[in-house]
Amino acid sequence: MTDIFLSYNREDQARARLFAEGFECEGFSVWWDVTLRSGEDYDEVTEKALREAKAVVVLWSKKSVASRWVRTEATIAQQNKTLAPVMIEPCQRPIMFELTQTADLMHWVGDSKDAVWKNFVADLHRFVAHAASEKTVMPTSSRSQPSASVAARRHPQHSKFVLAAVAAVIVGALVFVTLRAPNQAAPSIAATVAMPATTVTSLAVLPFVNMSSDTEQEYFSDGLSEELLNQLAQLEQLQVAGRTSSFSFKGKNEDLRVIGDKLGVNHLLEGSVRKDGQQLRITAQLIKVATGAHLWSKTYDRKLENVFVVQEEIAKDVASALSITLGVGDKTAAEGGTTNVEAYDKYLRANALLSQLEWKRAIPIYREAVVLDPGFMQAWRGLASALGSTVASENPAQLQSEISEAQARVLALAPLSMEAQSIQAARLIAQHQWIELEALVNASIAAAPASEIARNMRINFLWAVGRLEETLEIERVAYQLDPLSLARSCVLARLLVVTGRVEEAVAEYERSKDLAGNHDRCNFDIFEMLLSQSPIDEAKLNAQYELWSQTTNLPEAVSLPLAGRLTDPAAALASLQQSFADPASQSSFISMYVISHLAAVFGDKDLAIAALRRLVELAPASLFNIWSSSESGVSSDPRFKQIVQELGLVDYWRTSGNWADFCRPLGTDDFECE
Repeated sequence: MTDIFLSYNREDQARARLFAEGFECEGFSVWWDVTLRSGEDYDEVTEKALREAKAVVVLWSKKSVASRWVRTEATIAQQNKTLAPVMIEPCQRPIMFELTQTADLMHWVGDSKDAVWKNFVADLHRFVAHAASEKTVMPTSSRSQPSASVAARRHPQHSKFVLAAVAAVIVGALVFVTLRAPNQAAPSIAATVAMPATTVTSLAVLPFVNMSSDTEQEYFSDGLSEELLNQLAQLEQLQVAGRTSSFSFKGKNEDLRVIGDKLGVNHLLEGSVRKDGQQLRITAQLIKVATGAHLWSKTYDRKLENVFVVQEEIAKDVASALSITLGVGDKTAAEGGTTNVEAYDKYLRANALLSQLEWKRAIPIYREAVVLDPGFMQAWRGLASALGSTVASENPAQLQSEISEAQARVLALAPLSMEAQSIQAARLIAQHQWIELEALVNASIAAAPASEIARNMRINFLWAVGRLEETLEIERVAYQLDPLSLARSCVLARLLVVTGRVEEAVAEYERSKDLAGNHDRCNFDIFEMLLSQSPIDEAKLNAQYELWSQTTNLPEAVSLPLAGRLTDPAAALASLQQSFADPASQSSFISMYVISHLAAVFGDKDLAIAALRRLVELAPASLFNIWSSSESGVSSDPRFKQIVQELGLVDYWRTSGNWADFCRPLGTDDFECE
């Protein structure tokens, strides 16, 4: 008998794979339809596996609730008392299952340490253990262990000031998490599995107000707020909204309940910072969104020069006063951090500039920080990021050696940090070491499942190897944590386009129009999509082109010649071909990206492939750019097959068995992409 039969809708296969792999890692044997062997009778084999399974895990989604197959499988499982339903996205379950207690794993993306997942697995083990001898109702978990979204726990980013103290108080006030009472199932002729249901305690850290007499000290209050956000985000039972979304409310006098609703959180933390010479005063207050009530507040007065020593003392005193035990003192000594106040001040100042895309202004300040403290890994990482962003926009070769030096310092100072792992991951992509990269990404996720850096590493890896549906699932989680981030919105919209969800992409694009930031990427993606439609709406297309051309950093050699030629493919292609030959375009990542995509839309595969090859040369660590919608026809070209072979992707696909969404094996020696 198989332990678990996995029932799901075909369009949820990427998510189902996470569950199947997760169950197998927990020691279960799993049957799902990808295990069918060629020649087997689908109906007969499926029904046999369904009726013999000790537990039937049904993944409820908007697609699966409408599937007759899934509903039938759930009905048979309910009759056999083997049903273990799971919600993987908000949806209205079939009415006969609405009263069946269902596990809420909508947030889960593969973290084996996630509290809800662990409770669910523990119940499944008990259920499966008894199923061989008798049909047993799975007991409701009696544990009160709190649950959390895997995407909410971030890799520790340690505060250098009194943030540990503030974090301890906040955690005490929130009491980590609240559990929702189990649903009460109505009497039924068939007993069903009772699974734990939870609600997650969530928090947004709003940017603290600068109360210093010097208005230029605002970078300090912003930096302190971000450090506090990072400190809290490492707590397993607390879901913390992303920085971009939280900071979008800076300087806005908006109702706190409206802010909480927009960010999808039930608690807000706000406060103020006054820095006067060597004196520092931090005031913080915790607010419950539903009522607007202040749950806790406190003011900290400390000497700036002694802040690194006193923060652990404050944290322990506060934790003791609240009768809670937290290892917050240990969290303040971050690997690769600093105890140099002046260096840290420089670091915060440079970070503020980097967040505003002021790369050139940030670089010399990062340099000053690492001179003050050569062991300050986080400042070296900031310097490498700022230099890399400058290279991406200008491509000056002389900066490459400094980037390499900064990255080497990060690797030497904190080889086990997420920052170091992300550098290693980028190098493995550039070296086409896909098996090693996957192992690194999986290890990083296991070590810090909620780390934003680790999550982005996984997104980049999956996208690079063409596993786009899985990429989209994880990006949706990242997006939910930072819903007001333009960067996240643009990435999500692009993935929606690539995976054929055009209507969703347009809706997301419309939503993103009011978000702050550079809209170049989003504007181009929608422009490309409009250009691909048939018939072309010239008015919309030209309006979108004008919008894009106003925001893009694209050299005029590429953008201007297209004006007025968008509905004349021959003329537009002539412009693109001329632009491709221009030396300025040849050294521009943005130019090659645009030319490769637009050439594909206009049907010039020769130009599209040539620009794609140049794109790979310019950005070997950004290979996700090779994947576009299969409708472009580029991926079905034999020359595209040659590119993915040269990149080592085919060897990875065959070795791992995880093929790109657009590609499939043809026997043992050949493959095709569509």
